[in-house]
Amino acid sequence: MKPLNSFFSDLSLHNIRLFTAFISLLFSVLAFSTDQLINSDGVLYLNMAKAYIEGGLAATAAMYDWPFFSILIAVIHQFTGIQLELSGQIINSLLFVVFTDALVLIANKLLANLRYVFIASLIILCFSTLNDYRSYIIRDIGYWAFISISIYRTIIFLEKPNWQNGIYWQLSSLLALLFRVEAIVIILATPLFIVFQLGFRDGLKSAIKLCSLFLLGGVLAAAVFTQQQGMKSSFGKLLSVTEFLDHSSITEVFHEKATILGKELLSQYSERYGGMILASGLVYMLLAKIITGLSPLNLIFFTMAKVQQKTGSSESNTRRFLLFFIGINLIILLTFLFKHYFISTRYAVMLITAVVLLMLPAMCRLIDDYWLAKNKFALTLIPFLLLASIIDTFTTSVTKGYIKETAIWASQNLPENSRVLTNDIFIDFYFHENEPKARLKLDRTLQTNKQFDYFIVIEKPSRAERKKQYANWDLMPIHYSENARGDKAVIYRVLNIDN
Repeated sequence: MKPLNSFFSDLSLHNIRLFTAFISLLFSVLAFSTDQLINSDGVLYLNMAKAYIEGGLAATAAMYDWPFFSILIAVIHQFTGIQLELSGQIINSLLFVVFTDALVLIANKLLANLRYVFIASLIILCFSTLNDYRSYIIRDIGYWAFISISIYRTIIFLEKPNWQNGIYWQLSSLLALLFRVEAIVIILATPLFIVFQLGFRDGLKSAIKLCSLFLLGGVLAAAVFTQQQGMKSSFGKLLSVTEFLDHSSITEVFHEKATILGKELLSQYSERYGGMILASGLVYMLLAKIITGLSPLNLIFFTMAKVQQKTGSSESNTRRFLLFFIGINLIILLTFLFKHYFISTRYAVMLITAVVLLMLPAMCRLIDDYWLAKNKFALTLIPFLLLASIIDTFTTSVTKGYIKETAIWASQNLPENSRVLTNDIFIDFYFHENEPKARLKLDRTLQTNKQFDYFIVIEKPSRAERKKQYANWDLMPIHYSENARGDKAVIYRVLNIDN
């Protein structure tokens, strides 16, 4: 067996980055080709892009007040002529390349040698939590990409705190902010880390270098922002950050919910514990998202490394900043959780990724030691686990292409100017994407007394109760598509609607 040292004799960081970028792009293409249906948030962003093309900034801001990602999709569409959906897929595929490349650069700062960096690139590429979002059209990927570059630029700045590195950090942080507003918290917190890390006097000078353009640009941007009503409405979400600082409002809502929990579920002797139970439940929800987000593969590798006491060395500045970054993200997520009372794994991706980066030294040393020791069992098991993670990510037992097929059929075959009703956002999106002759109305509630000529609906055996919404309507099926599970997209001719 060829030693790993020999394998790396002619391999550079540049080659590892090229390898990671190529495989990352390949995985994104594979993900979009296997996932036959756009995600629900993607429908919103593409509709916003369409609104921007037709009505400008005000039109897209009316749908959602953080429009940069949708504007980017619209601009690519206008310059190339390709469909909006494909524009979004191309943008997110390229952003994923930037994201994985930034993680490799951070890993290079964290790990002892190129052998470990190459192993880290394989772990990053096989990270199922990240790969699960490759087929999504979401602004989050842009945030992940540029906030990761921001982390890397912070590490570089700690090594050389000069004006140039400060500008690079500001540019990457600003791009992250354009995708997600919570980047503002990282932007405000990072200079504080610099001050504490380098000492007050040197740290303060370095923090000014780090934020030079932000200090000047922030004043100018604030002036423009307050004077231009279009800008204010389009990027009004920036002001929503202040809502999370309203401690009294958050506390008041929490006490209301805790009181309801105590009175409805607990005995009269335990009502006072309602707040404690609610708070612990919310924290448990977040911890569950984080732990499951680390992925079984990484948890297996890390547990094996700890059992065998494979700690691995890491650069102290990088490790400290990643711990700081995790702490700031915990504050962001807990604040969001106690404000909105729900959390998605997607919101915790950067925290989870930072934790995985800190796990890399131990995992990479474990795999490297197995290779050098020529442990056949481990060297069979580890590639199997990596491959299984990839296969699990990019295979699906149930297809959703039947929804898209039905929407396209309806757009091409229903009579001109006929009135069509649907309660499904995917039917609505794909119907309008294919130059329909008929006129379709989206009504999620189906609480309508208007007469329609056709009705398109998704029917699933697992959700048969939804048929009650239109059980009294006089309908005749004329076309349907279904998958292997028996889920159907049905086009009905409407004979009469009786609510």
